[in-house]
Amino acid sequence: MTTFEIRATEENIIESLKKDSLGRNKDIVYFFRLLQHIENIQTIAINGAWGSGKTFFIKQIQLLMKALNPMSEMTNEKREKILRRLRLSNEEKKDNYDLTVYYDAWENDSDNNPILSIIYQICKELGIEYSLGQKKEIVKIGSKIIELFTGHDFAEMIKALQGEDPFKEFSKEKELQNQISEFLSKILEERGNRLVVFIDELDRCKPSFAVQLLEKIKHYLVDERIIFIFSVNISQLQHTISQYYGNGFDSCRYLDRFFDLHIELPPADYTNFYIDMGLDKDYHVDIVCRRMIDNFNFTLREITRFYRIVKTAVYAPTHDKNKYDFIYPESKGNLIIFIIIVPIMVGLRMIDRKKYEDFINGNDATPIIDIYKGHDDGKWILNEMLNPDETFYEEEGKKTITVEQKMHELYEAVFVKKYDDKYNICIGKYEFTKQSKMIAMNAANMFSSYANYDI
Repeated sequence: MTTFEIRATEENIIESLKKDSLGRNKDIVYFFRLLQHIENIQTIAINGAWGSGKTFFIKQIQLLMKALNPMSEMTNEKREKILRRLRLSNEEKKDNYDLTVYYDAWENDSDNNPILSIIYQICKELGIEYSLGQKKEIVKIGSKIIELFTGHDFAEMIKALQGEDPFKEFSKEKELQNQISEFLSKILEERGNRLVVFIDELDRCKPSFAVQLLEKIKHYLVDERIIFIFSVNISQLQHTISQYYGNGFDSCRYLDRFFDLHIELPPADYTNFYIDMGLDKDYHVDIVCRRMIDNFNFTLREITRFYRIVKTAVYAPTHDKNKYDFIYPESKGNLIIFIIIVPIMVGLRMIDRKKYEDFINGNDATPIIDIYKGHDDGKWILNEMLNPDETFYEEEGKKTITVEQKMHELYEAVFVKKYDDKYNICIGKYEFTKQSKMIAMNAANMFSSYANYDI
């Protein structure tokens, strides 16, 4: 069973820039230009829903900045691959000495102090190596920088770091804030002009850690040469802040104290994304899938998971027209179930459990009606649902039927609330029995002979 979800590895990020699958290459360049021209802005929030591609976006920006920095540890081959696909001016392609660090807040939210873990991440990504193993000595460390930061020798520092609260000893220093400032200044003095720290997944952290991180960054890391870029779901982060301070707390204005600039993650262009997934075809099941995605505003992550299940469950019977009659000698109604009903069930189950329950229990036909509302290109597959005396268009001697009416008939035929032993109904050339609902349920769960787990 193939997954379409792409992990944010360096190799995948470079490949994504090459393909521009989400149409965001231009937005990466725009954001880079913004960073080069902002003044008196030290914190930026990039807002986007979970699964919308925020992590990929900020890692693409970070990779671009690394490619432009001649002091970064990147091969010329990689630099060329990255810069070839981004339309930078010759002036912008000149050496850029900004340093970048990626910090996953969620991975660190068990730490006692977020500032210390950020400092560690800066050391790690900028090549300041250290080892705290019991039998190992410090391999390499920026001794002068660390001494400025801690005021301790190495043995005392290791002892403090291995305590329950590593920052407890450091906080005793009256000039801790100045020491941190000197620590960062020394790094910039030696390595670059400016430090850009990308902070990801803060909205997933426990409330106490999220609040500490925001407040301590504001207190300890204020420097015009340091920019923090937060990749967040603002609505969820507001909820997290409210959990910490109480429901009556104005979390919106609270966050406004920390973020100098708010930016919405640019919407993705799904054209190439669908091509990569194989969801760009004119098979009717793919049309239904794309409409489900549009109707319920699926995120990128939701799209990949949704289509993976649908493709596994019903790919063979819905994408090979030559197999239709062979697979359905007794009931062509199963074909309509696989093409229309199953994608709706899979999608609803993912994004709205109540809608899913109402749908399968015969209480709400809205999702299937909305798939065809305002569209004319689905009638070809529905023509065989018409009885001899019915038509979708005005025709003398025939009753004009709307697609909405046919969708109601189809829905009620499959999700009838009460069956009798001889239940059998025909809608045009399609036959439905008391087994139809079970066939739909099994297919949506990938528990049927038509599922292909190798796709």
